[in-house]
Amino acid sequence: MGKSFWIMTHGYTSSEDNKVLTLLYQPLIGTEAYGLYMMLMNLVDRTRLQSDVMSLSVLSDLLNIKEELLLNSKDKLEAIGLLSTFLKDDIYLFRLNMPLSAKQFFLDGILGSYLRSEVGIDNFDLLMAYFSVPEISKKGYKNVTKTFDDIYQVQNIDIIQSEKFIFGRKNGKGVIVKDAFNFDSLFEKLPPRIKKKSLYPKKIVSQIASVMYVYNFRLDEMADILSSAYDEENKSLFYERIGINSANYFQKTYGDNLINVEEKEHTDTLNLSAFRPQDIVGLFGQKMTNQTFALETIRQFIDRNAVDIGLINAVIIVALKYHDELPGLNYLEKVLNDWLSKGIKTGDEALPIIEKTDETVKSPKRKKPKKGVEWEEPAWLDEILDSLGEKS
Repeated sequence: MGKSFWIMTHGYTSSEDNKVLTLLYQPLIGTEAYGLYMMLMNLVDRTRLQSDVMSLSVLSDLLNIKEELLLNSKDKLEAIGLLSTFLKDDIYLFRLNMPLSAKQFFLDGILGSYLRSEVGIDNFDLLMAYFSVPEISKKGYKNVTKTFDDIYQVQNIDIIQSEKFIFGRKNGKGVIVKDAFNFDSLFEKLPPRIKKKSLYPKKIVSQIASVMYVYNFRLDEMADILSSAYDEENKSLFYERIGINSANYFQKTYGDNLINVEEKEHTDTLNLSAFRPQDIVGLFGQKMTNQTFALETIRQFIDRNAVDIGLINAVIIVALKYHDELPGLNYLEKVLNDWLSKGIKTGDEALPIIEKTDETVKSPKRKKPKKGVEWEEPAWLDEILDSLGEKS
């Protein structure tokens, strides 16, 4: 590797942070990405909150991993919100972000659900127990805490002046997703109480974008969800409430009945990028016991992998042809990474794989076709073309 890097941070992880990183983040990012984060943190000079410039090959040597796995681990840290990367010429600047608190993690619309899907409900409850204590009731007590001016009288105070940087921790912001919808159209539909641009920083808009893509809410539905996520006391929208309220609203309103598939304009070939998650689950997930959970898994799959949406849809379609229930994120990402390693990067390039998927593949023990055997176009492909209006 010819590139170099240096590291900066706004603080250091505490024992509680390390507990969150080990028990909550590591199951999502894997041991290599976890090790990379800890290595970067320990390479920082504690007196300067930054490191010297080093060759990128140093990381590979210290972690004893190959370049491809190192870069993959870096990408995971970026996607999960633990690392921000900047590039100038051939020098990377790695800015380490602090992990969320346990409470923030569990309440986050993406991270909490993602962890549950990865480790299972029993293990998820076990992990929650490590960070939970019984709530102590303050009923009957009155707050009699003294304020500063109750005790001290301020006269003349010299203003502190210093050219030195006073280090202060900045908490992590969690997962950020790309804006993929027309926010202005939604903004026009909002009620006056939440129709303020200041309520919608980039992180909130990104959360709304991923929710709208997966659940395909109408603008008025999304406006109602945002209203329910608004905190009157603090005059703000909570990121985690948007995800939680969206899932609850979809389950309550639609249950296992998905929004109807709309017909698309006629095209000569199947355009996988034209699919919505509801289209895919509606066509192939009819035997699912929890379609809402499948949609949430798909939303997380999209958020975590910045690749062609047609390729994402191809992975989901093939997975559902082999399983009655949508597999977990680990399975989906293994299929995706396998295809990427073989140079398959778009939905068009993945289409031949779908076309060769036999309609009887939903079997625990499936046999591979013998060499030289020609595949016929599966009948289920006709269903897709017909539902999208792409076949006469």
